[in-house]
Amino acid sequence: MKRVSLSVILSLLAISVLIGSAFAAANALLPGSGWWSGETIQNVGSSDATIDITAYDSASSSTFAKSDTIAPGANKVYDPTSFAGMPAGFQGSAIVSSNQDIRAIVTITNRYIPSSGLGDAGSPHFAAGLYQGVNVPNTTIRFALAKNNSFGKTTTFFVQNAGSVAATATATFRLPNAPGGGGVITTYTYTTPSIGPGQMVVVTPTDAGAPSGNGVVGSLTVTSTQPLAGTVLEHFTAETHATLVQATRSATPDDYDIKLFSPNTKNNFFDRFSGLQVQNVDSSPVDVTVVYKGGAFQSGGVNCVGQTYTDSHSALPPGESWTFPSTAIPNKCFASASVTATGNVIGQVNESFLAATVPALHPYQESTVFSTLPSKSGTTIISLPLFKEDSFSKATGTTIQNVGSADTNVTITFKGVAGTFVSQPQLIQPGQGLIILDVRLKPSSFWNGTAMTAALLGCGLGTPTAGCGANGVFSVIVQSDGQPIVAILNETTYPINAPRIQQDKSAYEGFNLTVAP
Repeated sequence: MKRVSLSVILSLLAISVLIGSAFAAANALLPGSGWWSGETIQNVGSSDATIDITAYDSASSSTFAKSDTIAPGANKVYDPTSFAGMPAGFQGSAIVSSNQDIRAIVTITNRYIPSSGLGDAGSPHFAAGLYQGVNVPNTTIRFALAKNNSFGKTTTFFVQNAGSVAATATATFRLPNAPGGGGVITTYTYTTPSIGPGQMVVVTPTDAGAPSGNGVVGSLTVTSTQPLAGTVLEHFTAETHATLVQATRSATPDDYDIKLFSPNTKNNFFDRFSGLQVQNVDSSPVDVTVVYKGGAFQSGGVNCVGQTYTDSHSALPPGESWTFPSTAIPNKCFASASVTATGNVIGQVNESFLAATVPALHPYQESTVFSTLPSKSGTTIISLPLFKEDSFSKATGTTIQNVGSADTNVTITFKGVAGTFVSQPQLIQPGQGLIILDVRLKPSSFWNGTAMTAALLGCGLGTPTAGCGANGVFSVIVQSDGQPIVAILNETTYPINAPRIQQDKSAYEGFNLTVAP
């Protein structure tokens, strides 16, 4: 059986077949209440997958199980109500086992669901994040970004023991020794209590004695004698009803590389701005160069399609991070980034609305985060376990980046309860990213065979918040005709310019495969 761990946060639930931290004891650490998570598991094998999910309570020896079957290429979604006997307030982690290759992503949110009672019934309650489950844990995991109440934002870390025996973990933060941005980078260390196999613990900068305040921004490394999986949630330090959460998984040595890719970088692109955080995971200082290439989807009068722009930083010390703002590309530009370093690095991208547009145009500061993709992970096949087309007023866009040296064509296959839909080949230049969204509104010429249409999915025919419902949920496989590709997905409310509901944006990275399901 193949296993995956997921680490998630608090109340009621468990995770799936990847390794990651899942439901954690977070109610006392995250702002507000009502946090819950859901897991989407995709079968990327060649036969029906038998899956077994075990959720581990973080405070006791209790476990909760769920078994199911998933067809090749298809996905299924699980939430706390999927686990018989799981009590309200459950906090913990999960491991999923299967007889087929699987991938999973986790949704963490406080959105209130009246039919199940999940979520924060107060208002507002719009926080949401997505992150990958982990297939290959490691005894060393890293996070490129750690904050301790810097400009009102804090990072909380969830660390899961993916091994076979209990063990402690050592968390080493590298943060300024004083707020205000002028402090000396200092090491702060915390050793966790013993973590049982499959279970998880929560770690914060305060646990390690780090200072709190503006400019207390750095990185975290966690080590153990047992393999670990981890998740970081960035959130406002204090809110009565949480409006924001940014989630991504930890990095392991499999993510280290001298070349990284970020498919999506924005400078005031539809009022959104991003920053690329790069951490040196090598033993010596490294020089870092970022090359941006204008993407194939632009608007607002700027034409940066195919144009290149450069930024750099020299002598980044071991263990430390540097942020590259997207001001290196023109205003209103969307681009993909290629990061080259003289030693191994990891990275993540934070994206948010411009401060000038909050709250006038965007009353909730919708923010998201995703990790960069290492060059060595690039393949010609990508798995996207969860893609939405106006599903309950939520939509997904994916940015596919060509990380090869020549033009490539990609074909995108959507599989859901409404059927299977295959695109015509889409051309992407080297280094460039292509945004794919609103596919049910594409002309018939976009499709190879049956066209996905709004009418076919039932969009716009019911109550305003229903959208296409279950018909709008798909698993996706992307294949190129020869060049390696990577991808990230952004989930947002729909319609984008006049959303029927309010909710935080979220993102996750595509999974690169070597064999298509």
